[in-house]
Amino acid sequence: MGETSQTIVVAGGSLAGHTVVTELERHGFAGQIVWVRGREGTAPYSRPALSKELIQGKVTAETIRLPVPQPYGPRVRIMDGAVCAGLDPHADRVLVTQPDLSERWIDFDALFVCTGTQARVPEAFAGLPGVHSLRTLADAERIKDRLAVRPRTVVVGAGLVGSEMAASLRSCGLPVELIVQGQLPMEAVFGAELGRFCLERHHANGVTTRLGATVTALTAEGPVTLTYDDGESSTADMVVLGLGAVTSCDWLDGCGLDLSDGLGCDEALRTARPNILAAGDVANWRHPLFGHRMRVEHWSNASAQARHAVESWLAGQEGRQPPAFADVPYFWSDQYGLKYQMVGHARGHDEVHVEEAGTGGYPFVTYLRGGRIVAAAGVNAPRAVMRMKARIQADLAGDPTSEEVYAR
Repeated sequence: MGETSQTIVVAGGSLAGHTVVTELERHGFAGQIVWVRGREGTAPYSRPALSKELIQGKVTAETIRLPVPQPYGPRVRIMDGAVCAGLDPHADRVLVTQPDLSERWIDFDALFVCTGTQARVPEAFAGLPGVHSLRTLADAERIKDRLAVRPRTVVVGAGLVGSEMAASLRSCGLPVELIVQGQLPMEAVFGAELGRFCLERHHANGVTTRLGATVTALTAEGPVTLTYDDGESSTADMVVLGLGAVTSCDWLDGCGLDLSDGLGCDEALRTARPNILAAGDVANWRHPLFGHRMRVEHWSNASAQARHAVESWLAGQEGRQPPAFADVPYFWSDQYGLKYQMVGHARGHDEVHVEEAGTGGYPFVTYLRGGRIVAAAGVNAPRAVMRMKARIQADLAGDPTSEEVYAR
């Protein structure tokens, strides 16, 4: 598959980039693959484990490495420690900065952008001693190295990563305070119904919370002092920031691509330059079933989009119309021995139903828009969640048997 003279550049060394490379190999791509894996300089690993199993000591850096179905072929050139630093707006070539800071242009026939996101760290908080963010394996190892002295810890931000970190650190026996900018943890992800349940679980496990608070200043002279927007303050031996993420696509500035929120793509994950495709956290595409653009920062989406991006490129090579990427988003979170799961996309929902499902009688929430179910979330209810995923997929696609799918 593909001409031996073709060169494909894959930018990004996490799951999406890894999947693009393995898919190209699986399809027998005969040209050269240049894999620019990023500054970390490590083989790809399971990023979801960082805030959970790795911090809790249940896995090691080696055991979370992503499996390689077979050794990479001789045509795969891996550039560890190198980053894509620019794109020629007038030619198919990418500027790569190598570990020694030297630069070189690499011509390509196709470019897969899988550079993902990086932790959002306010400039005033960056580099302060005792203040950590979590995005990479090195970040997690630095936090883990502090645990032996049982530091008083404040986790700032109560989204997915912040809530998971609070749960993991508390499970390690640390005193933990969780700073919630809104009124409920994970509310932006799950809504108020599961947000209230999450708050109760944090309290039941000994986490203290500060609700409706914004950190306005951090000082790190000895213990870290946090000052809040209401004038109050607290101190900690360690602060972990969970303030979300920003896309890593500034290296594409000035190239005529849509960078308004990540990298804009069509339904087949192609950019305005059709031989440049995107996958993973950075990809912003119009979902054909939900009818609006979205960008999904979840693990399962990264692998699914990477496989689809390769299929889209292959279709173009073979003169076929590339298919639209229409997977229903799915993600999960493990906290205090409970598994939270969500499918679909709840943006713009106008109706919520709450019931019980799964073991333990935990809440199961469905989100509707215009009378149609667009998302569902539950705790320890994997079968119900995955049945609902199939129903949402079928219902939004106009399948009249969608309710039968759920009933099965």
